[in-house]
Amino acid sequence: MYTGALDAVSNRETWSLSVIVTDGDTGAAFDLTGAVVTIGIREPEALQPRVTYTSGDGKLVIATPATSGVFMLNADLDPSLFPPSQYEVGIVIKLASGVKRTLIVATLPVMDGVVTSS
Repeated sequence: MYTGALDAVSNRETWSLSVIVTDGDTGAAFDLTGAVVTIGIREPEALQPRVTYTSGDGKLVIATPATSGVFMLNADLDPSLFPPSQYEVGIVIKLASGVKRTLIVATLPVMDGVVTSS
């Protein structure tokens, strides 16, 4: 599991995150065939996320081929939903076998992007 800080993002851009899931012992990519990835973003110490993304929702996708172990998020951040602050991000994967694993518990600094583009 990764713990720490993710790179800062502007609240007026598309947050792009790409993760490759590998076996900690062998370094081999996990087969994500039939897996479900969920990403939640919340204020520190809050019980519920402000936003949750789940693979297959159009914003969070498992790359093809799923055997590559890669998933990607491309989500527009809304300044009204994400004012500048530190947020907590959790990423959980449920493998086709039913096994659940927490991949990431980290902080996400969100900065005011100043300019809104069309």
